[in-house]
Amino acid sequence: MVTEKIIQNLADVDFYKLTMLQFIWFFFRNTQVIFRFNNRTDVNLANYIDADELRRQLERVRALHFPKWCARKLKTRYGTLFRDEFLKWLVELQLTTIPNVVVQKGQMDIRVQGTWAEVMLWETITMCIVNRLYFLAKMNELGLKESDVLAEGHNRALQKFLRLASYPLLFFVDFGTRRRWSFAHQLAVVKLAMATVPDQIKGTSNVYLGLKLDLPLIGTMAHELTMAFQALFWEMDEANDRLQSQKKLWQMWQEFYGGKLTVALPDTYGNDFGLEDFAEFAATWMGQRHDSGEPINFGEKVIAFYQRLQIDPKTKLLVFSDGLTDESMIELWIHFHERIVVAPFGWGTHLTNDMGFDRWSDGNRGLKPLSIVMKLVGVFIGDVIYWTVKLSDNPAKATGPRDKVERIMRKTSYDPSVHLAVECVV
Repeated sequence: MVTEKIIQNLADVDFYKLTMLQFIWFFFRNTQVIFRFNNRTDVNLANYIDADELRRQLERVRALHFPKWCARKLKTRYGTLFRDEFLKWLVELQLTTIPNVVVQKGQMDIRVQGTWAEVMLWETITMCIVNRLYFLAKMNELGLKESDVLAEGHNRALQKFLRLASYPLLFFVDFGTRRRWSFAHQLAVVKLAMATVPDQIKGTSNVYLGLKLDLPLIGTMAHELTMAFQALFWEMDEANDRLQSQKKLWQMWQEFYGGKLTVALPDTYGNDFGLEDFAEFAATWMGQRHDSGEPINFGEKVIAFYQRLQIDPKTKLLVFSDGLTDESMIELWIHFHERIVVAPFGWGTHLTNDMGFDRWSDGNRGLKPLSIVMKLVGVFIGDVIYWTVKLSDNPAKATGPRDKVERIMRKTSYDPSVHLAVECVV
């Protein structure tokens, strides 16, 4: 039995979960949804994670709350961004409906169903728990001591920060919550960055860490909303040859948050379609975030997109956040920083879960990180489940039933032949 409490409170989540949660709470709080865990790595988690231990860790979360001091700090720091009535509800929230864990034919299935506002936080929480249990088992399998692993992870992080220090105008944000080694290691790495490159770390996506360490909280929205809007506005999409629900989301988001949090994530249906949709928002929104497809190609498309609209790219943000390493951030910053505002990089798994011990002669993957996600896969419209679709610029990230995928492809003119399937490393 694992005695460690992997999740200690409900503020240990990504900031974009809170910004989305507030939006959902005001408009769709009672909508029934289904989230399902997906392991995109060729690893059978059932061989490493005891299902009963996973259930125990999930059950522990049921008793947790969002700390009142965190809610007060959010209000003090962000003023009207978070409404009083939402924060009052948030500190009273308990995740009473826990994910269901089933092992069938040697495979582990994890999913949760319930009202959207009451189950959506399970995404990052479940990923953190699964990740931690897997790596505890892997250390045991490989005969490693965690003290040695942490020492190597600390050294690797330090070397990365020292390399980045040669580029003092290259900024980054900790986006490493979902696939971190552990909460303690994430905290240690962020503190190390604050000590080593204090002018280059510009924040964190982790709500608890940001409030604890007085770092800016960074995040806007994820694919979850765009995918849900396929179901919520199914009839509107069906009445048009071209999908309309993505623009509906962006319109509602802008009306709700005003000019704040206006960084678009355009790749749910492929970045080409997303850029076409975004044209009417381009002048007023702050920028865009890259999450799939070759990043330099995406950045060039974004610059050309703004230029076609006679918008100076140097007035707009470009946020990179897909599987970044220190080397790729340096390459992207050198390529783009004089042509568009390169926002602080969203540095995830390679920041908080690069622990070494990932090369073994017998073919064992060692402590190489997993590529795991937990997606909103279904929305109830009445008594009918609408299964959602995500395409992206990387077909390896695509999700959804075949008939629903084909429908979305038709309405977005998505051509899978022009997209290269890339292994989801993280």
